[in-house]
Amino acid sequence: MSSDGDRRSGKDHAGEERRKGGANRRREARMKRRIPCDVVDGDKRLRGFLLDVSPNGMFVQSLKPINPGREIAIVLSPPGLAQPIEVRGRVVRARRVPRELASVMPAGVGLRINMAPPEYFDFLASLTHRDDKASTAGGGSAASKEPEAPKTKPKKRKLPPRMPKPETMTRYRVQAKQAGGPRSRSLVVSATSVERAESKALEQLGSDWKIVGVKGE
Repeated sequence: MSSDGDRRSGKDHAGEERRKGGANRRREARMKRRIPCDVVDGDKRLRGFLLDVSPNGMFVQSLKPINPGREIAIVLSPPGLAQPIEVRGRVVRARRVPRELASVMPAGVGLRINMAPPEYFDFLASLTHRDDKASTAGGGSAASKEPEAPKTKPKKRKLPPRMPKPETMTRYRVQAKQAGGPRSRSLVVSATSVERAESKALEQLGSDWKIVGVKGE
C-alpha cells in the first residue's frame, strides 16, 4: 500500500504538470495586439485596449482597477463585422501601476474566458492567418534574390591621342661659303638629318651663303 506521503507527492506532481501544460498552452496561443475594446463591469462601461489574446484568456489595459474574481464582459468591434463580439470571463489578476509608470507598464486585468461566441474564435483565426501571411511574405522577400540588371558591355574609354615619338637630334658641323665672296663660316646645329642641318644653317646665314660640307659630331 502506498503511504499518504506518496499520494500527496503524486497529486503535487500531477498538479505541477497541469500547471506547466496550461502555462505552455497560454504562451503558445497568446498573440500580442493592441485592439480597442469596451470593458463592461456591471452597469459601468469603460474603454480599454486588448493587449494580448488567446482562446482561453486575454489581458486588457484599463485605467479602472477591477478586483480578481469579478465577472466582466469584453466587447470587441473588429472592422468588417456587422455585430460586436462579446466575451465574458473572470478576472484572475489585476495589475496596478503608479501613474508615473503608466507609459512604461500598462495597468489592466488578466481575464480567463468563460464564454465566447464562435465569432470570437473566427476572429482569432483571422489574426493567426494574418501573422502567417506576413511571416511568409517577409521570408520570401528576404530569400528571393533581386533580379539582376542586364549586363551591358562597358563602353571603351576614349584615350587621348598619343604624342608622336620625339625624333633623335644629332649635332652637325656645317661648313658654308659666301656666294660670290671670300668669306667662309662654320656652324654647329642640332637636327634630325643632314638636310635639316643644312636648312637650319641657311636660315641663320641667309641666302647669300651656300653649304659646302656637313659632318656629324
